[in-house]
Amino acid sequence: MGKVNFKNIIENLDEAVLAVDYDNKIVYANKFFCALFNTNCEMLSGKNIYEFLPENSDTLQLKEYTYKITKFDDEYYSYFYLSVVDSQMEKIYSDFISTVSHELRTPLTSIRGFADTMLLSYDKLDKERIQKFLSIIKEQANRLIKLVENLLSISKIQVQQSNFVYKSVNAKSQIEQVIDILKAQYPTHAFELHCEKDVPNILVDENKFQQIMINLMDNAAKYSYERGSVKISISNSMTKENFVSIKVEDHGVGIEPENLSRIFEKFIRIENHLTRKTQGSGLGLYIVKNLIEKMGGKICVESSTVLPNSGTIFEVLLPAASYTNQSQKALEDK
Repeated sequence: MGKVNFKNIIENLDEAVLAVDYDNKIVYANKFFCALFNTNCEMLSGKNIYEFLPENSDTLQLKEYTYKITKFDDEYYSYFYLSVVDSQMEKIYSDFISTVSHELRTPLTSIRGFADTMLLSYDKLDKERIQKFLSIIKEQANRLIKLVENLLSISKIQVQQSNFVYKSVNAKSQIEQVIDILKAQYPTHAFELHCEKDVPNILVDENKFQQIMINLMDNAAKYSYERGSVKISISNSMTKENFVSIKVEDHGVGIEPENLSRIFEKFIRIENHLTRKTQGSGLGLYIVKNLIEKMGGKICVESSTVLPNSGTIFEVLLPAASYTNQSQKALEDK
């Protein structure tokens, strides 16, 4: 950037910017900077930059806002950019780092600990303990894989890169497969599946649908009491024509009414004595909601904490694989 055009460039930026020489004297400030400090731009010329900005900090607190200070240099001047810090985004980012760090550290510590024990004492361990330690290592490795898959799903959702392959899918058959997967993880839980007669197939991406059901049914088992039951019902939607309703019901502690609107946000885990005992990143329901909506569906939740074992019901509405829906999807894909 040269001396000829720097004023035009700075003036047209929509952030507070000023240029200073190498004696820290203000050469030029744009209208946003002057408005920020409620001063005349001409009166700033020749003043020391550090009359306005902190010398040893990259942030500035001014009224109710925090501004991030970014500095760039060229052969003639130094340029200072002031941009408002979005406190909500900063908190989300902070929560993201904290959550992911914790979720990665816990399984990695377990894997390393049990692997070290086996390496150092393998000849002293009986077959039963070796089997137990290997099972824990496998379980924690699966936990890491699930976290990475969730993070990749969020990344694709946010940059609109999720590729959906729509086909006619039998919901009952897919859910039976998910039950087989979860039975091994929750051997004390009962999974009950009920399907009405004459329920059509659904028009979805098969892999995404299975991901949705694994998340919902895993949560239902995870946040239920020992030996609890998870009920899944499939029926024609009573509220939306050409849609199929899939309900997942548990008998856990339930969700407080004021928290129902928050459970689909990223990194949100509602605190109660069951969630404190379980592992989770608070990403699952955020992913579920986004995938369902991208496939033209809807998810809603009902819950109660009034009575013990009141539990929670998630209802998913997905398009039936009808001629109308398939024709519409074909037109959208074009």
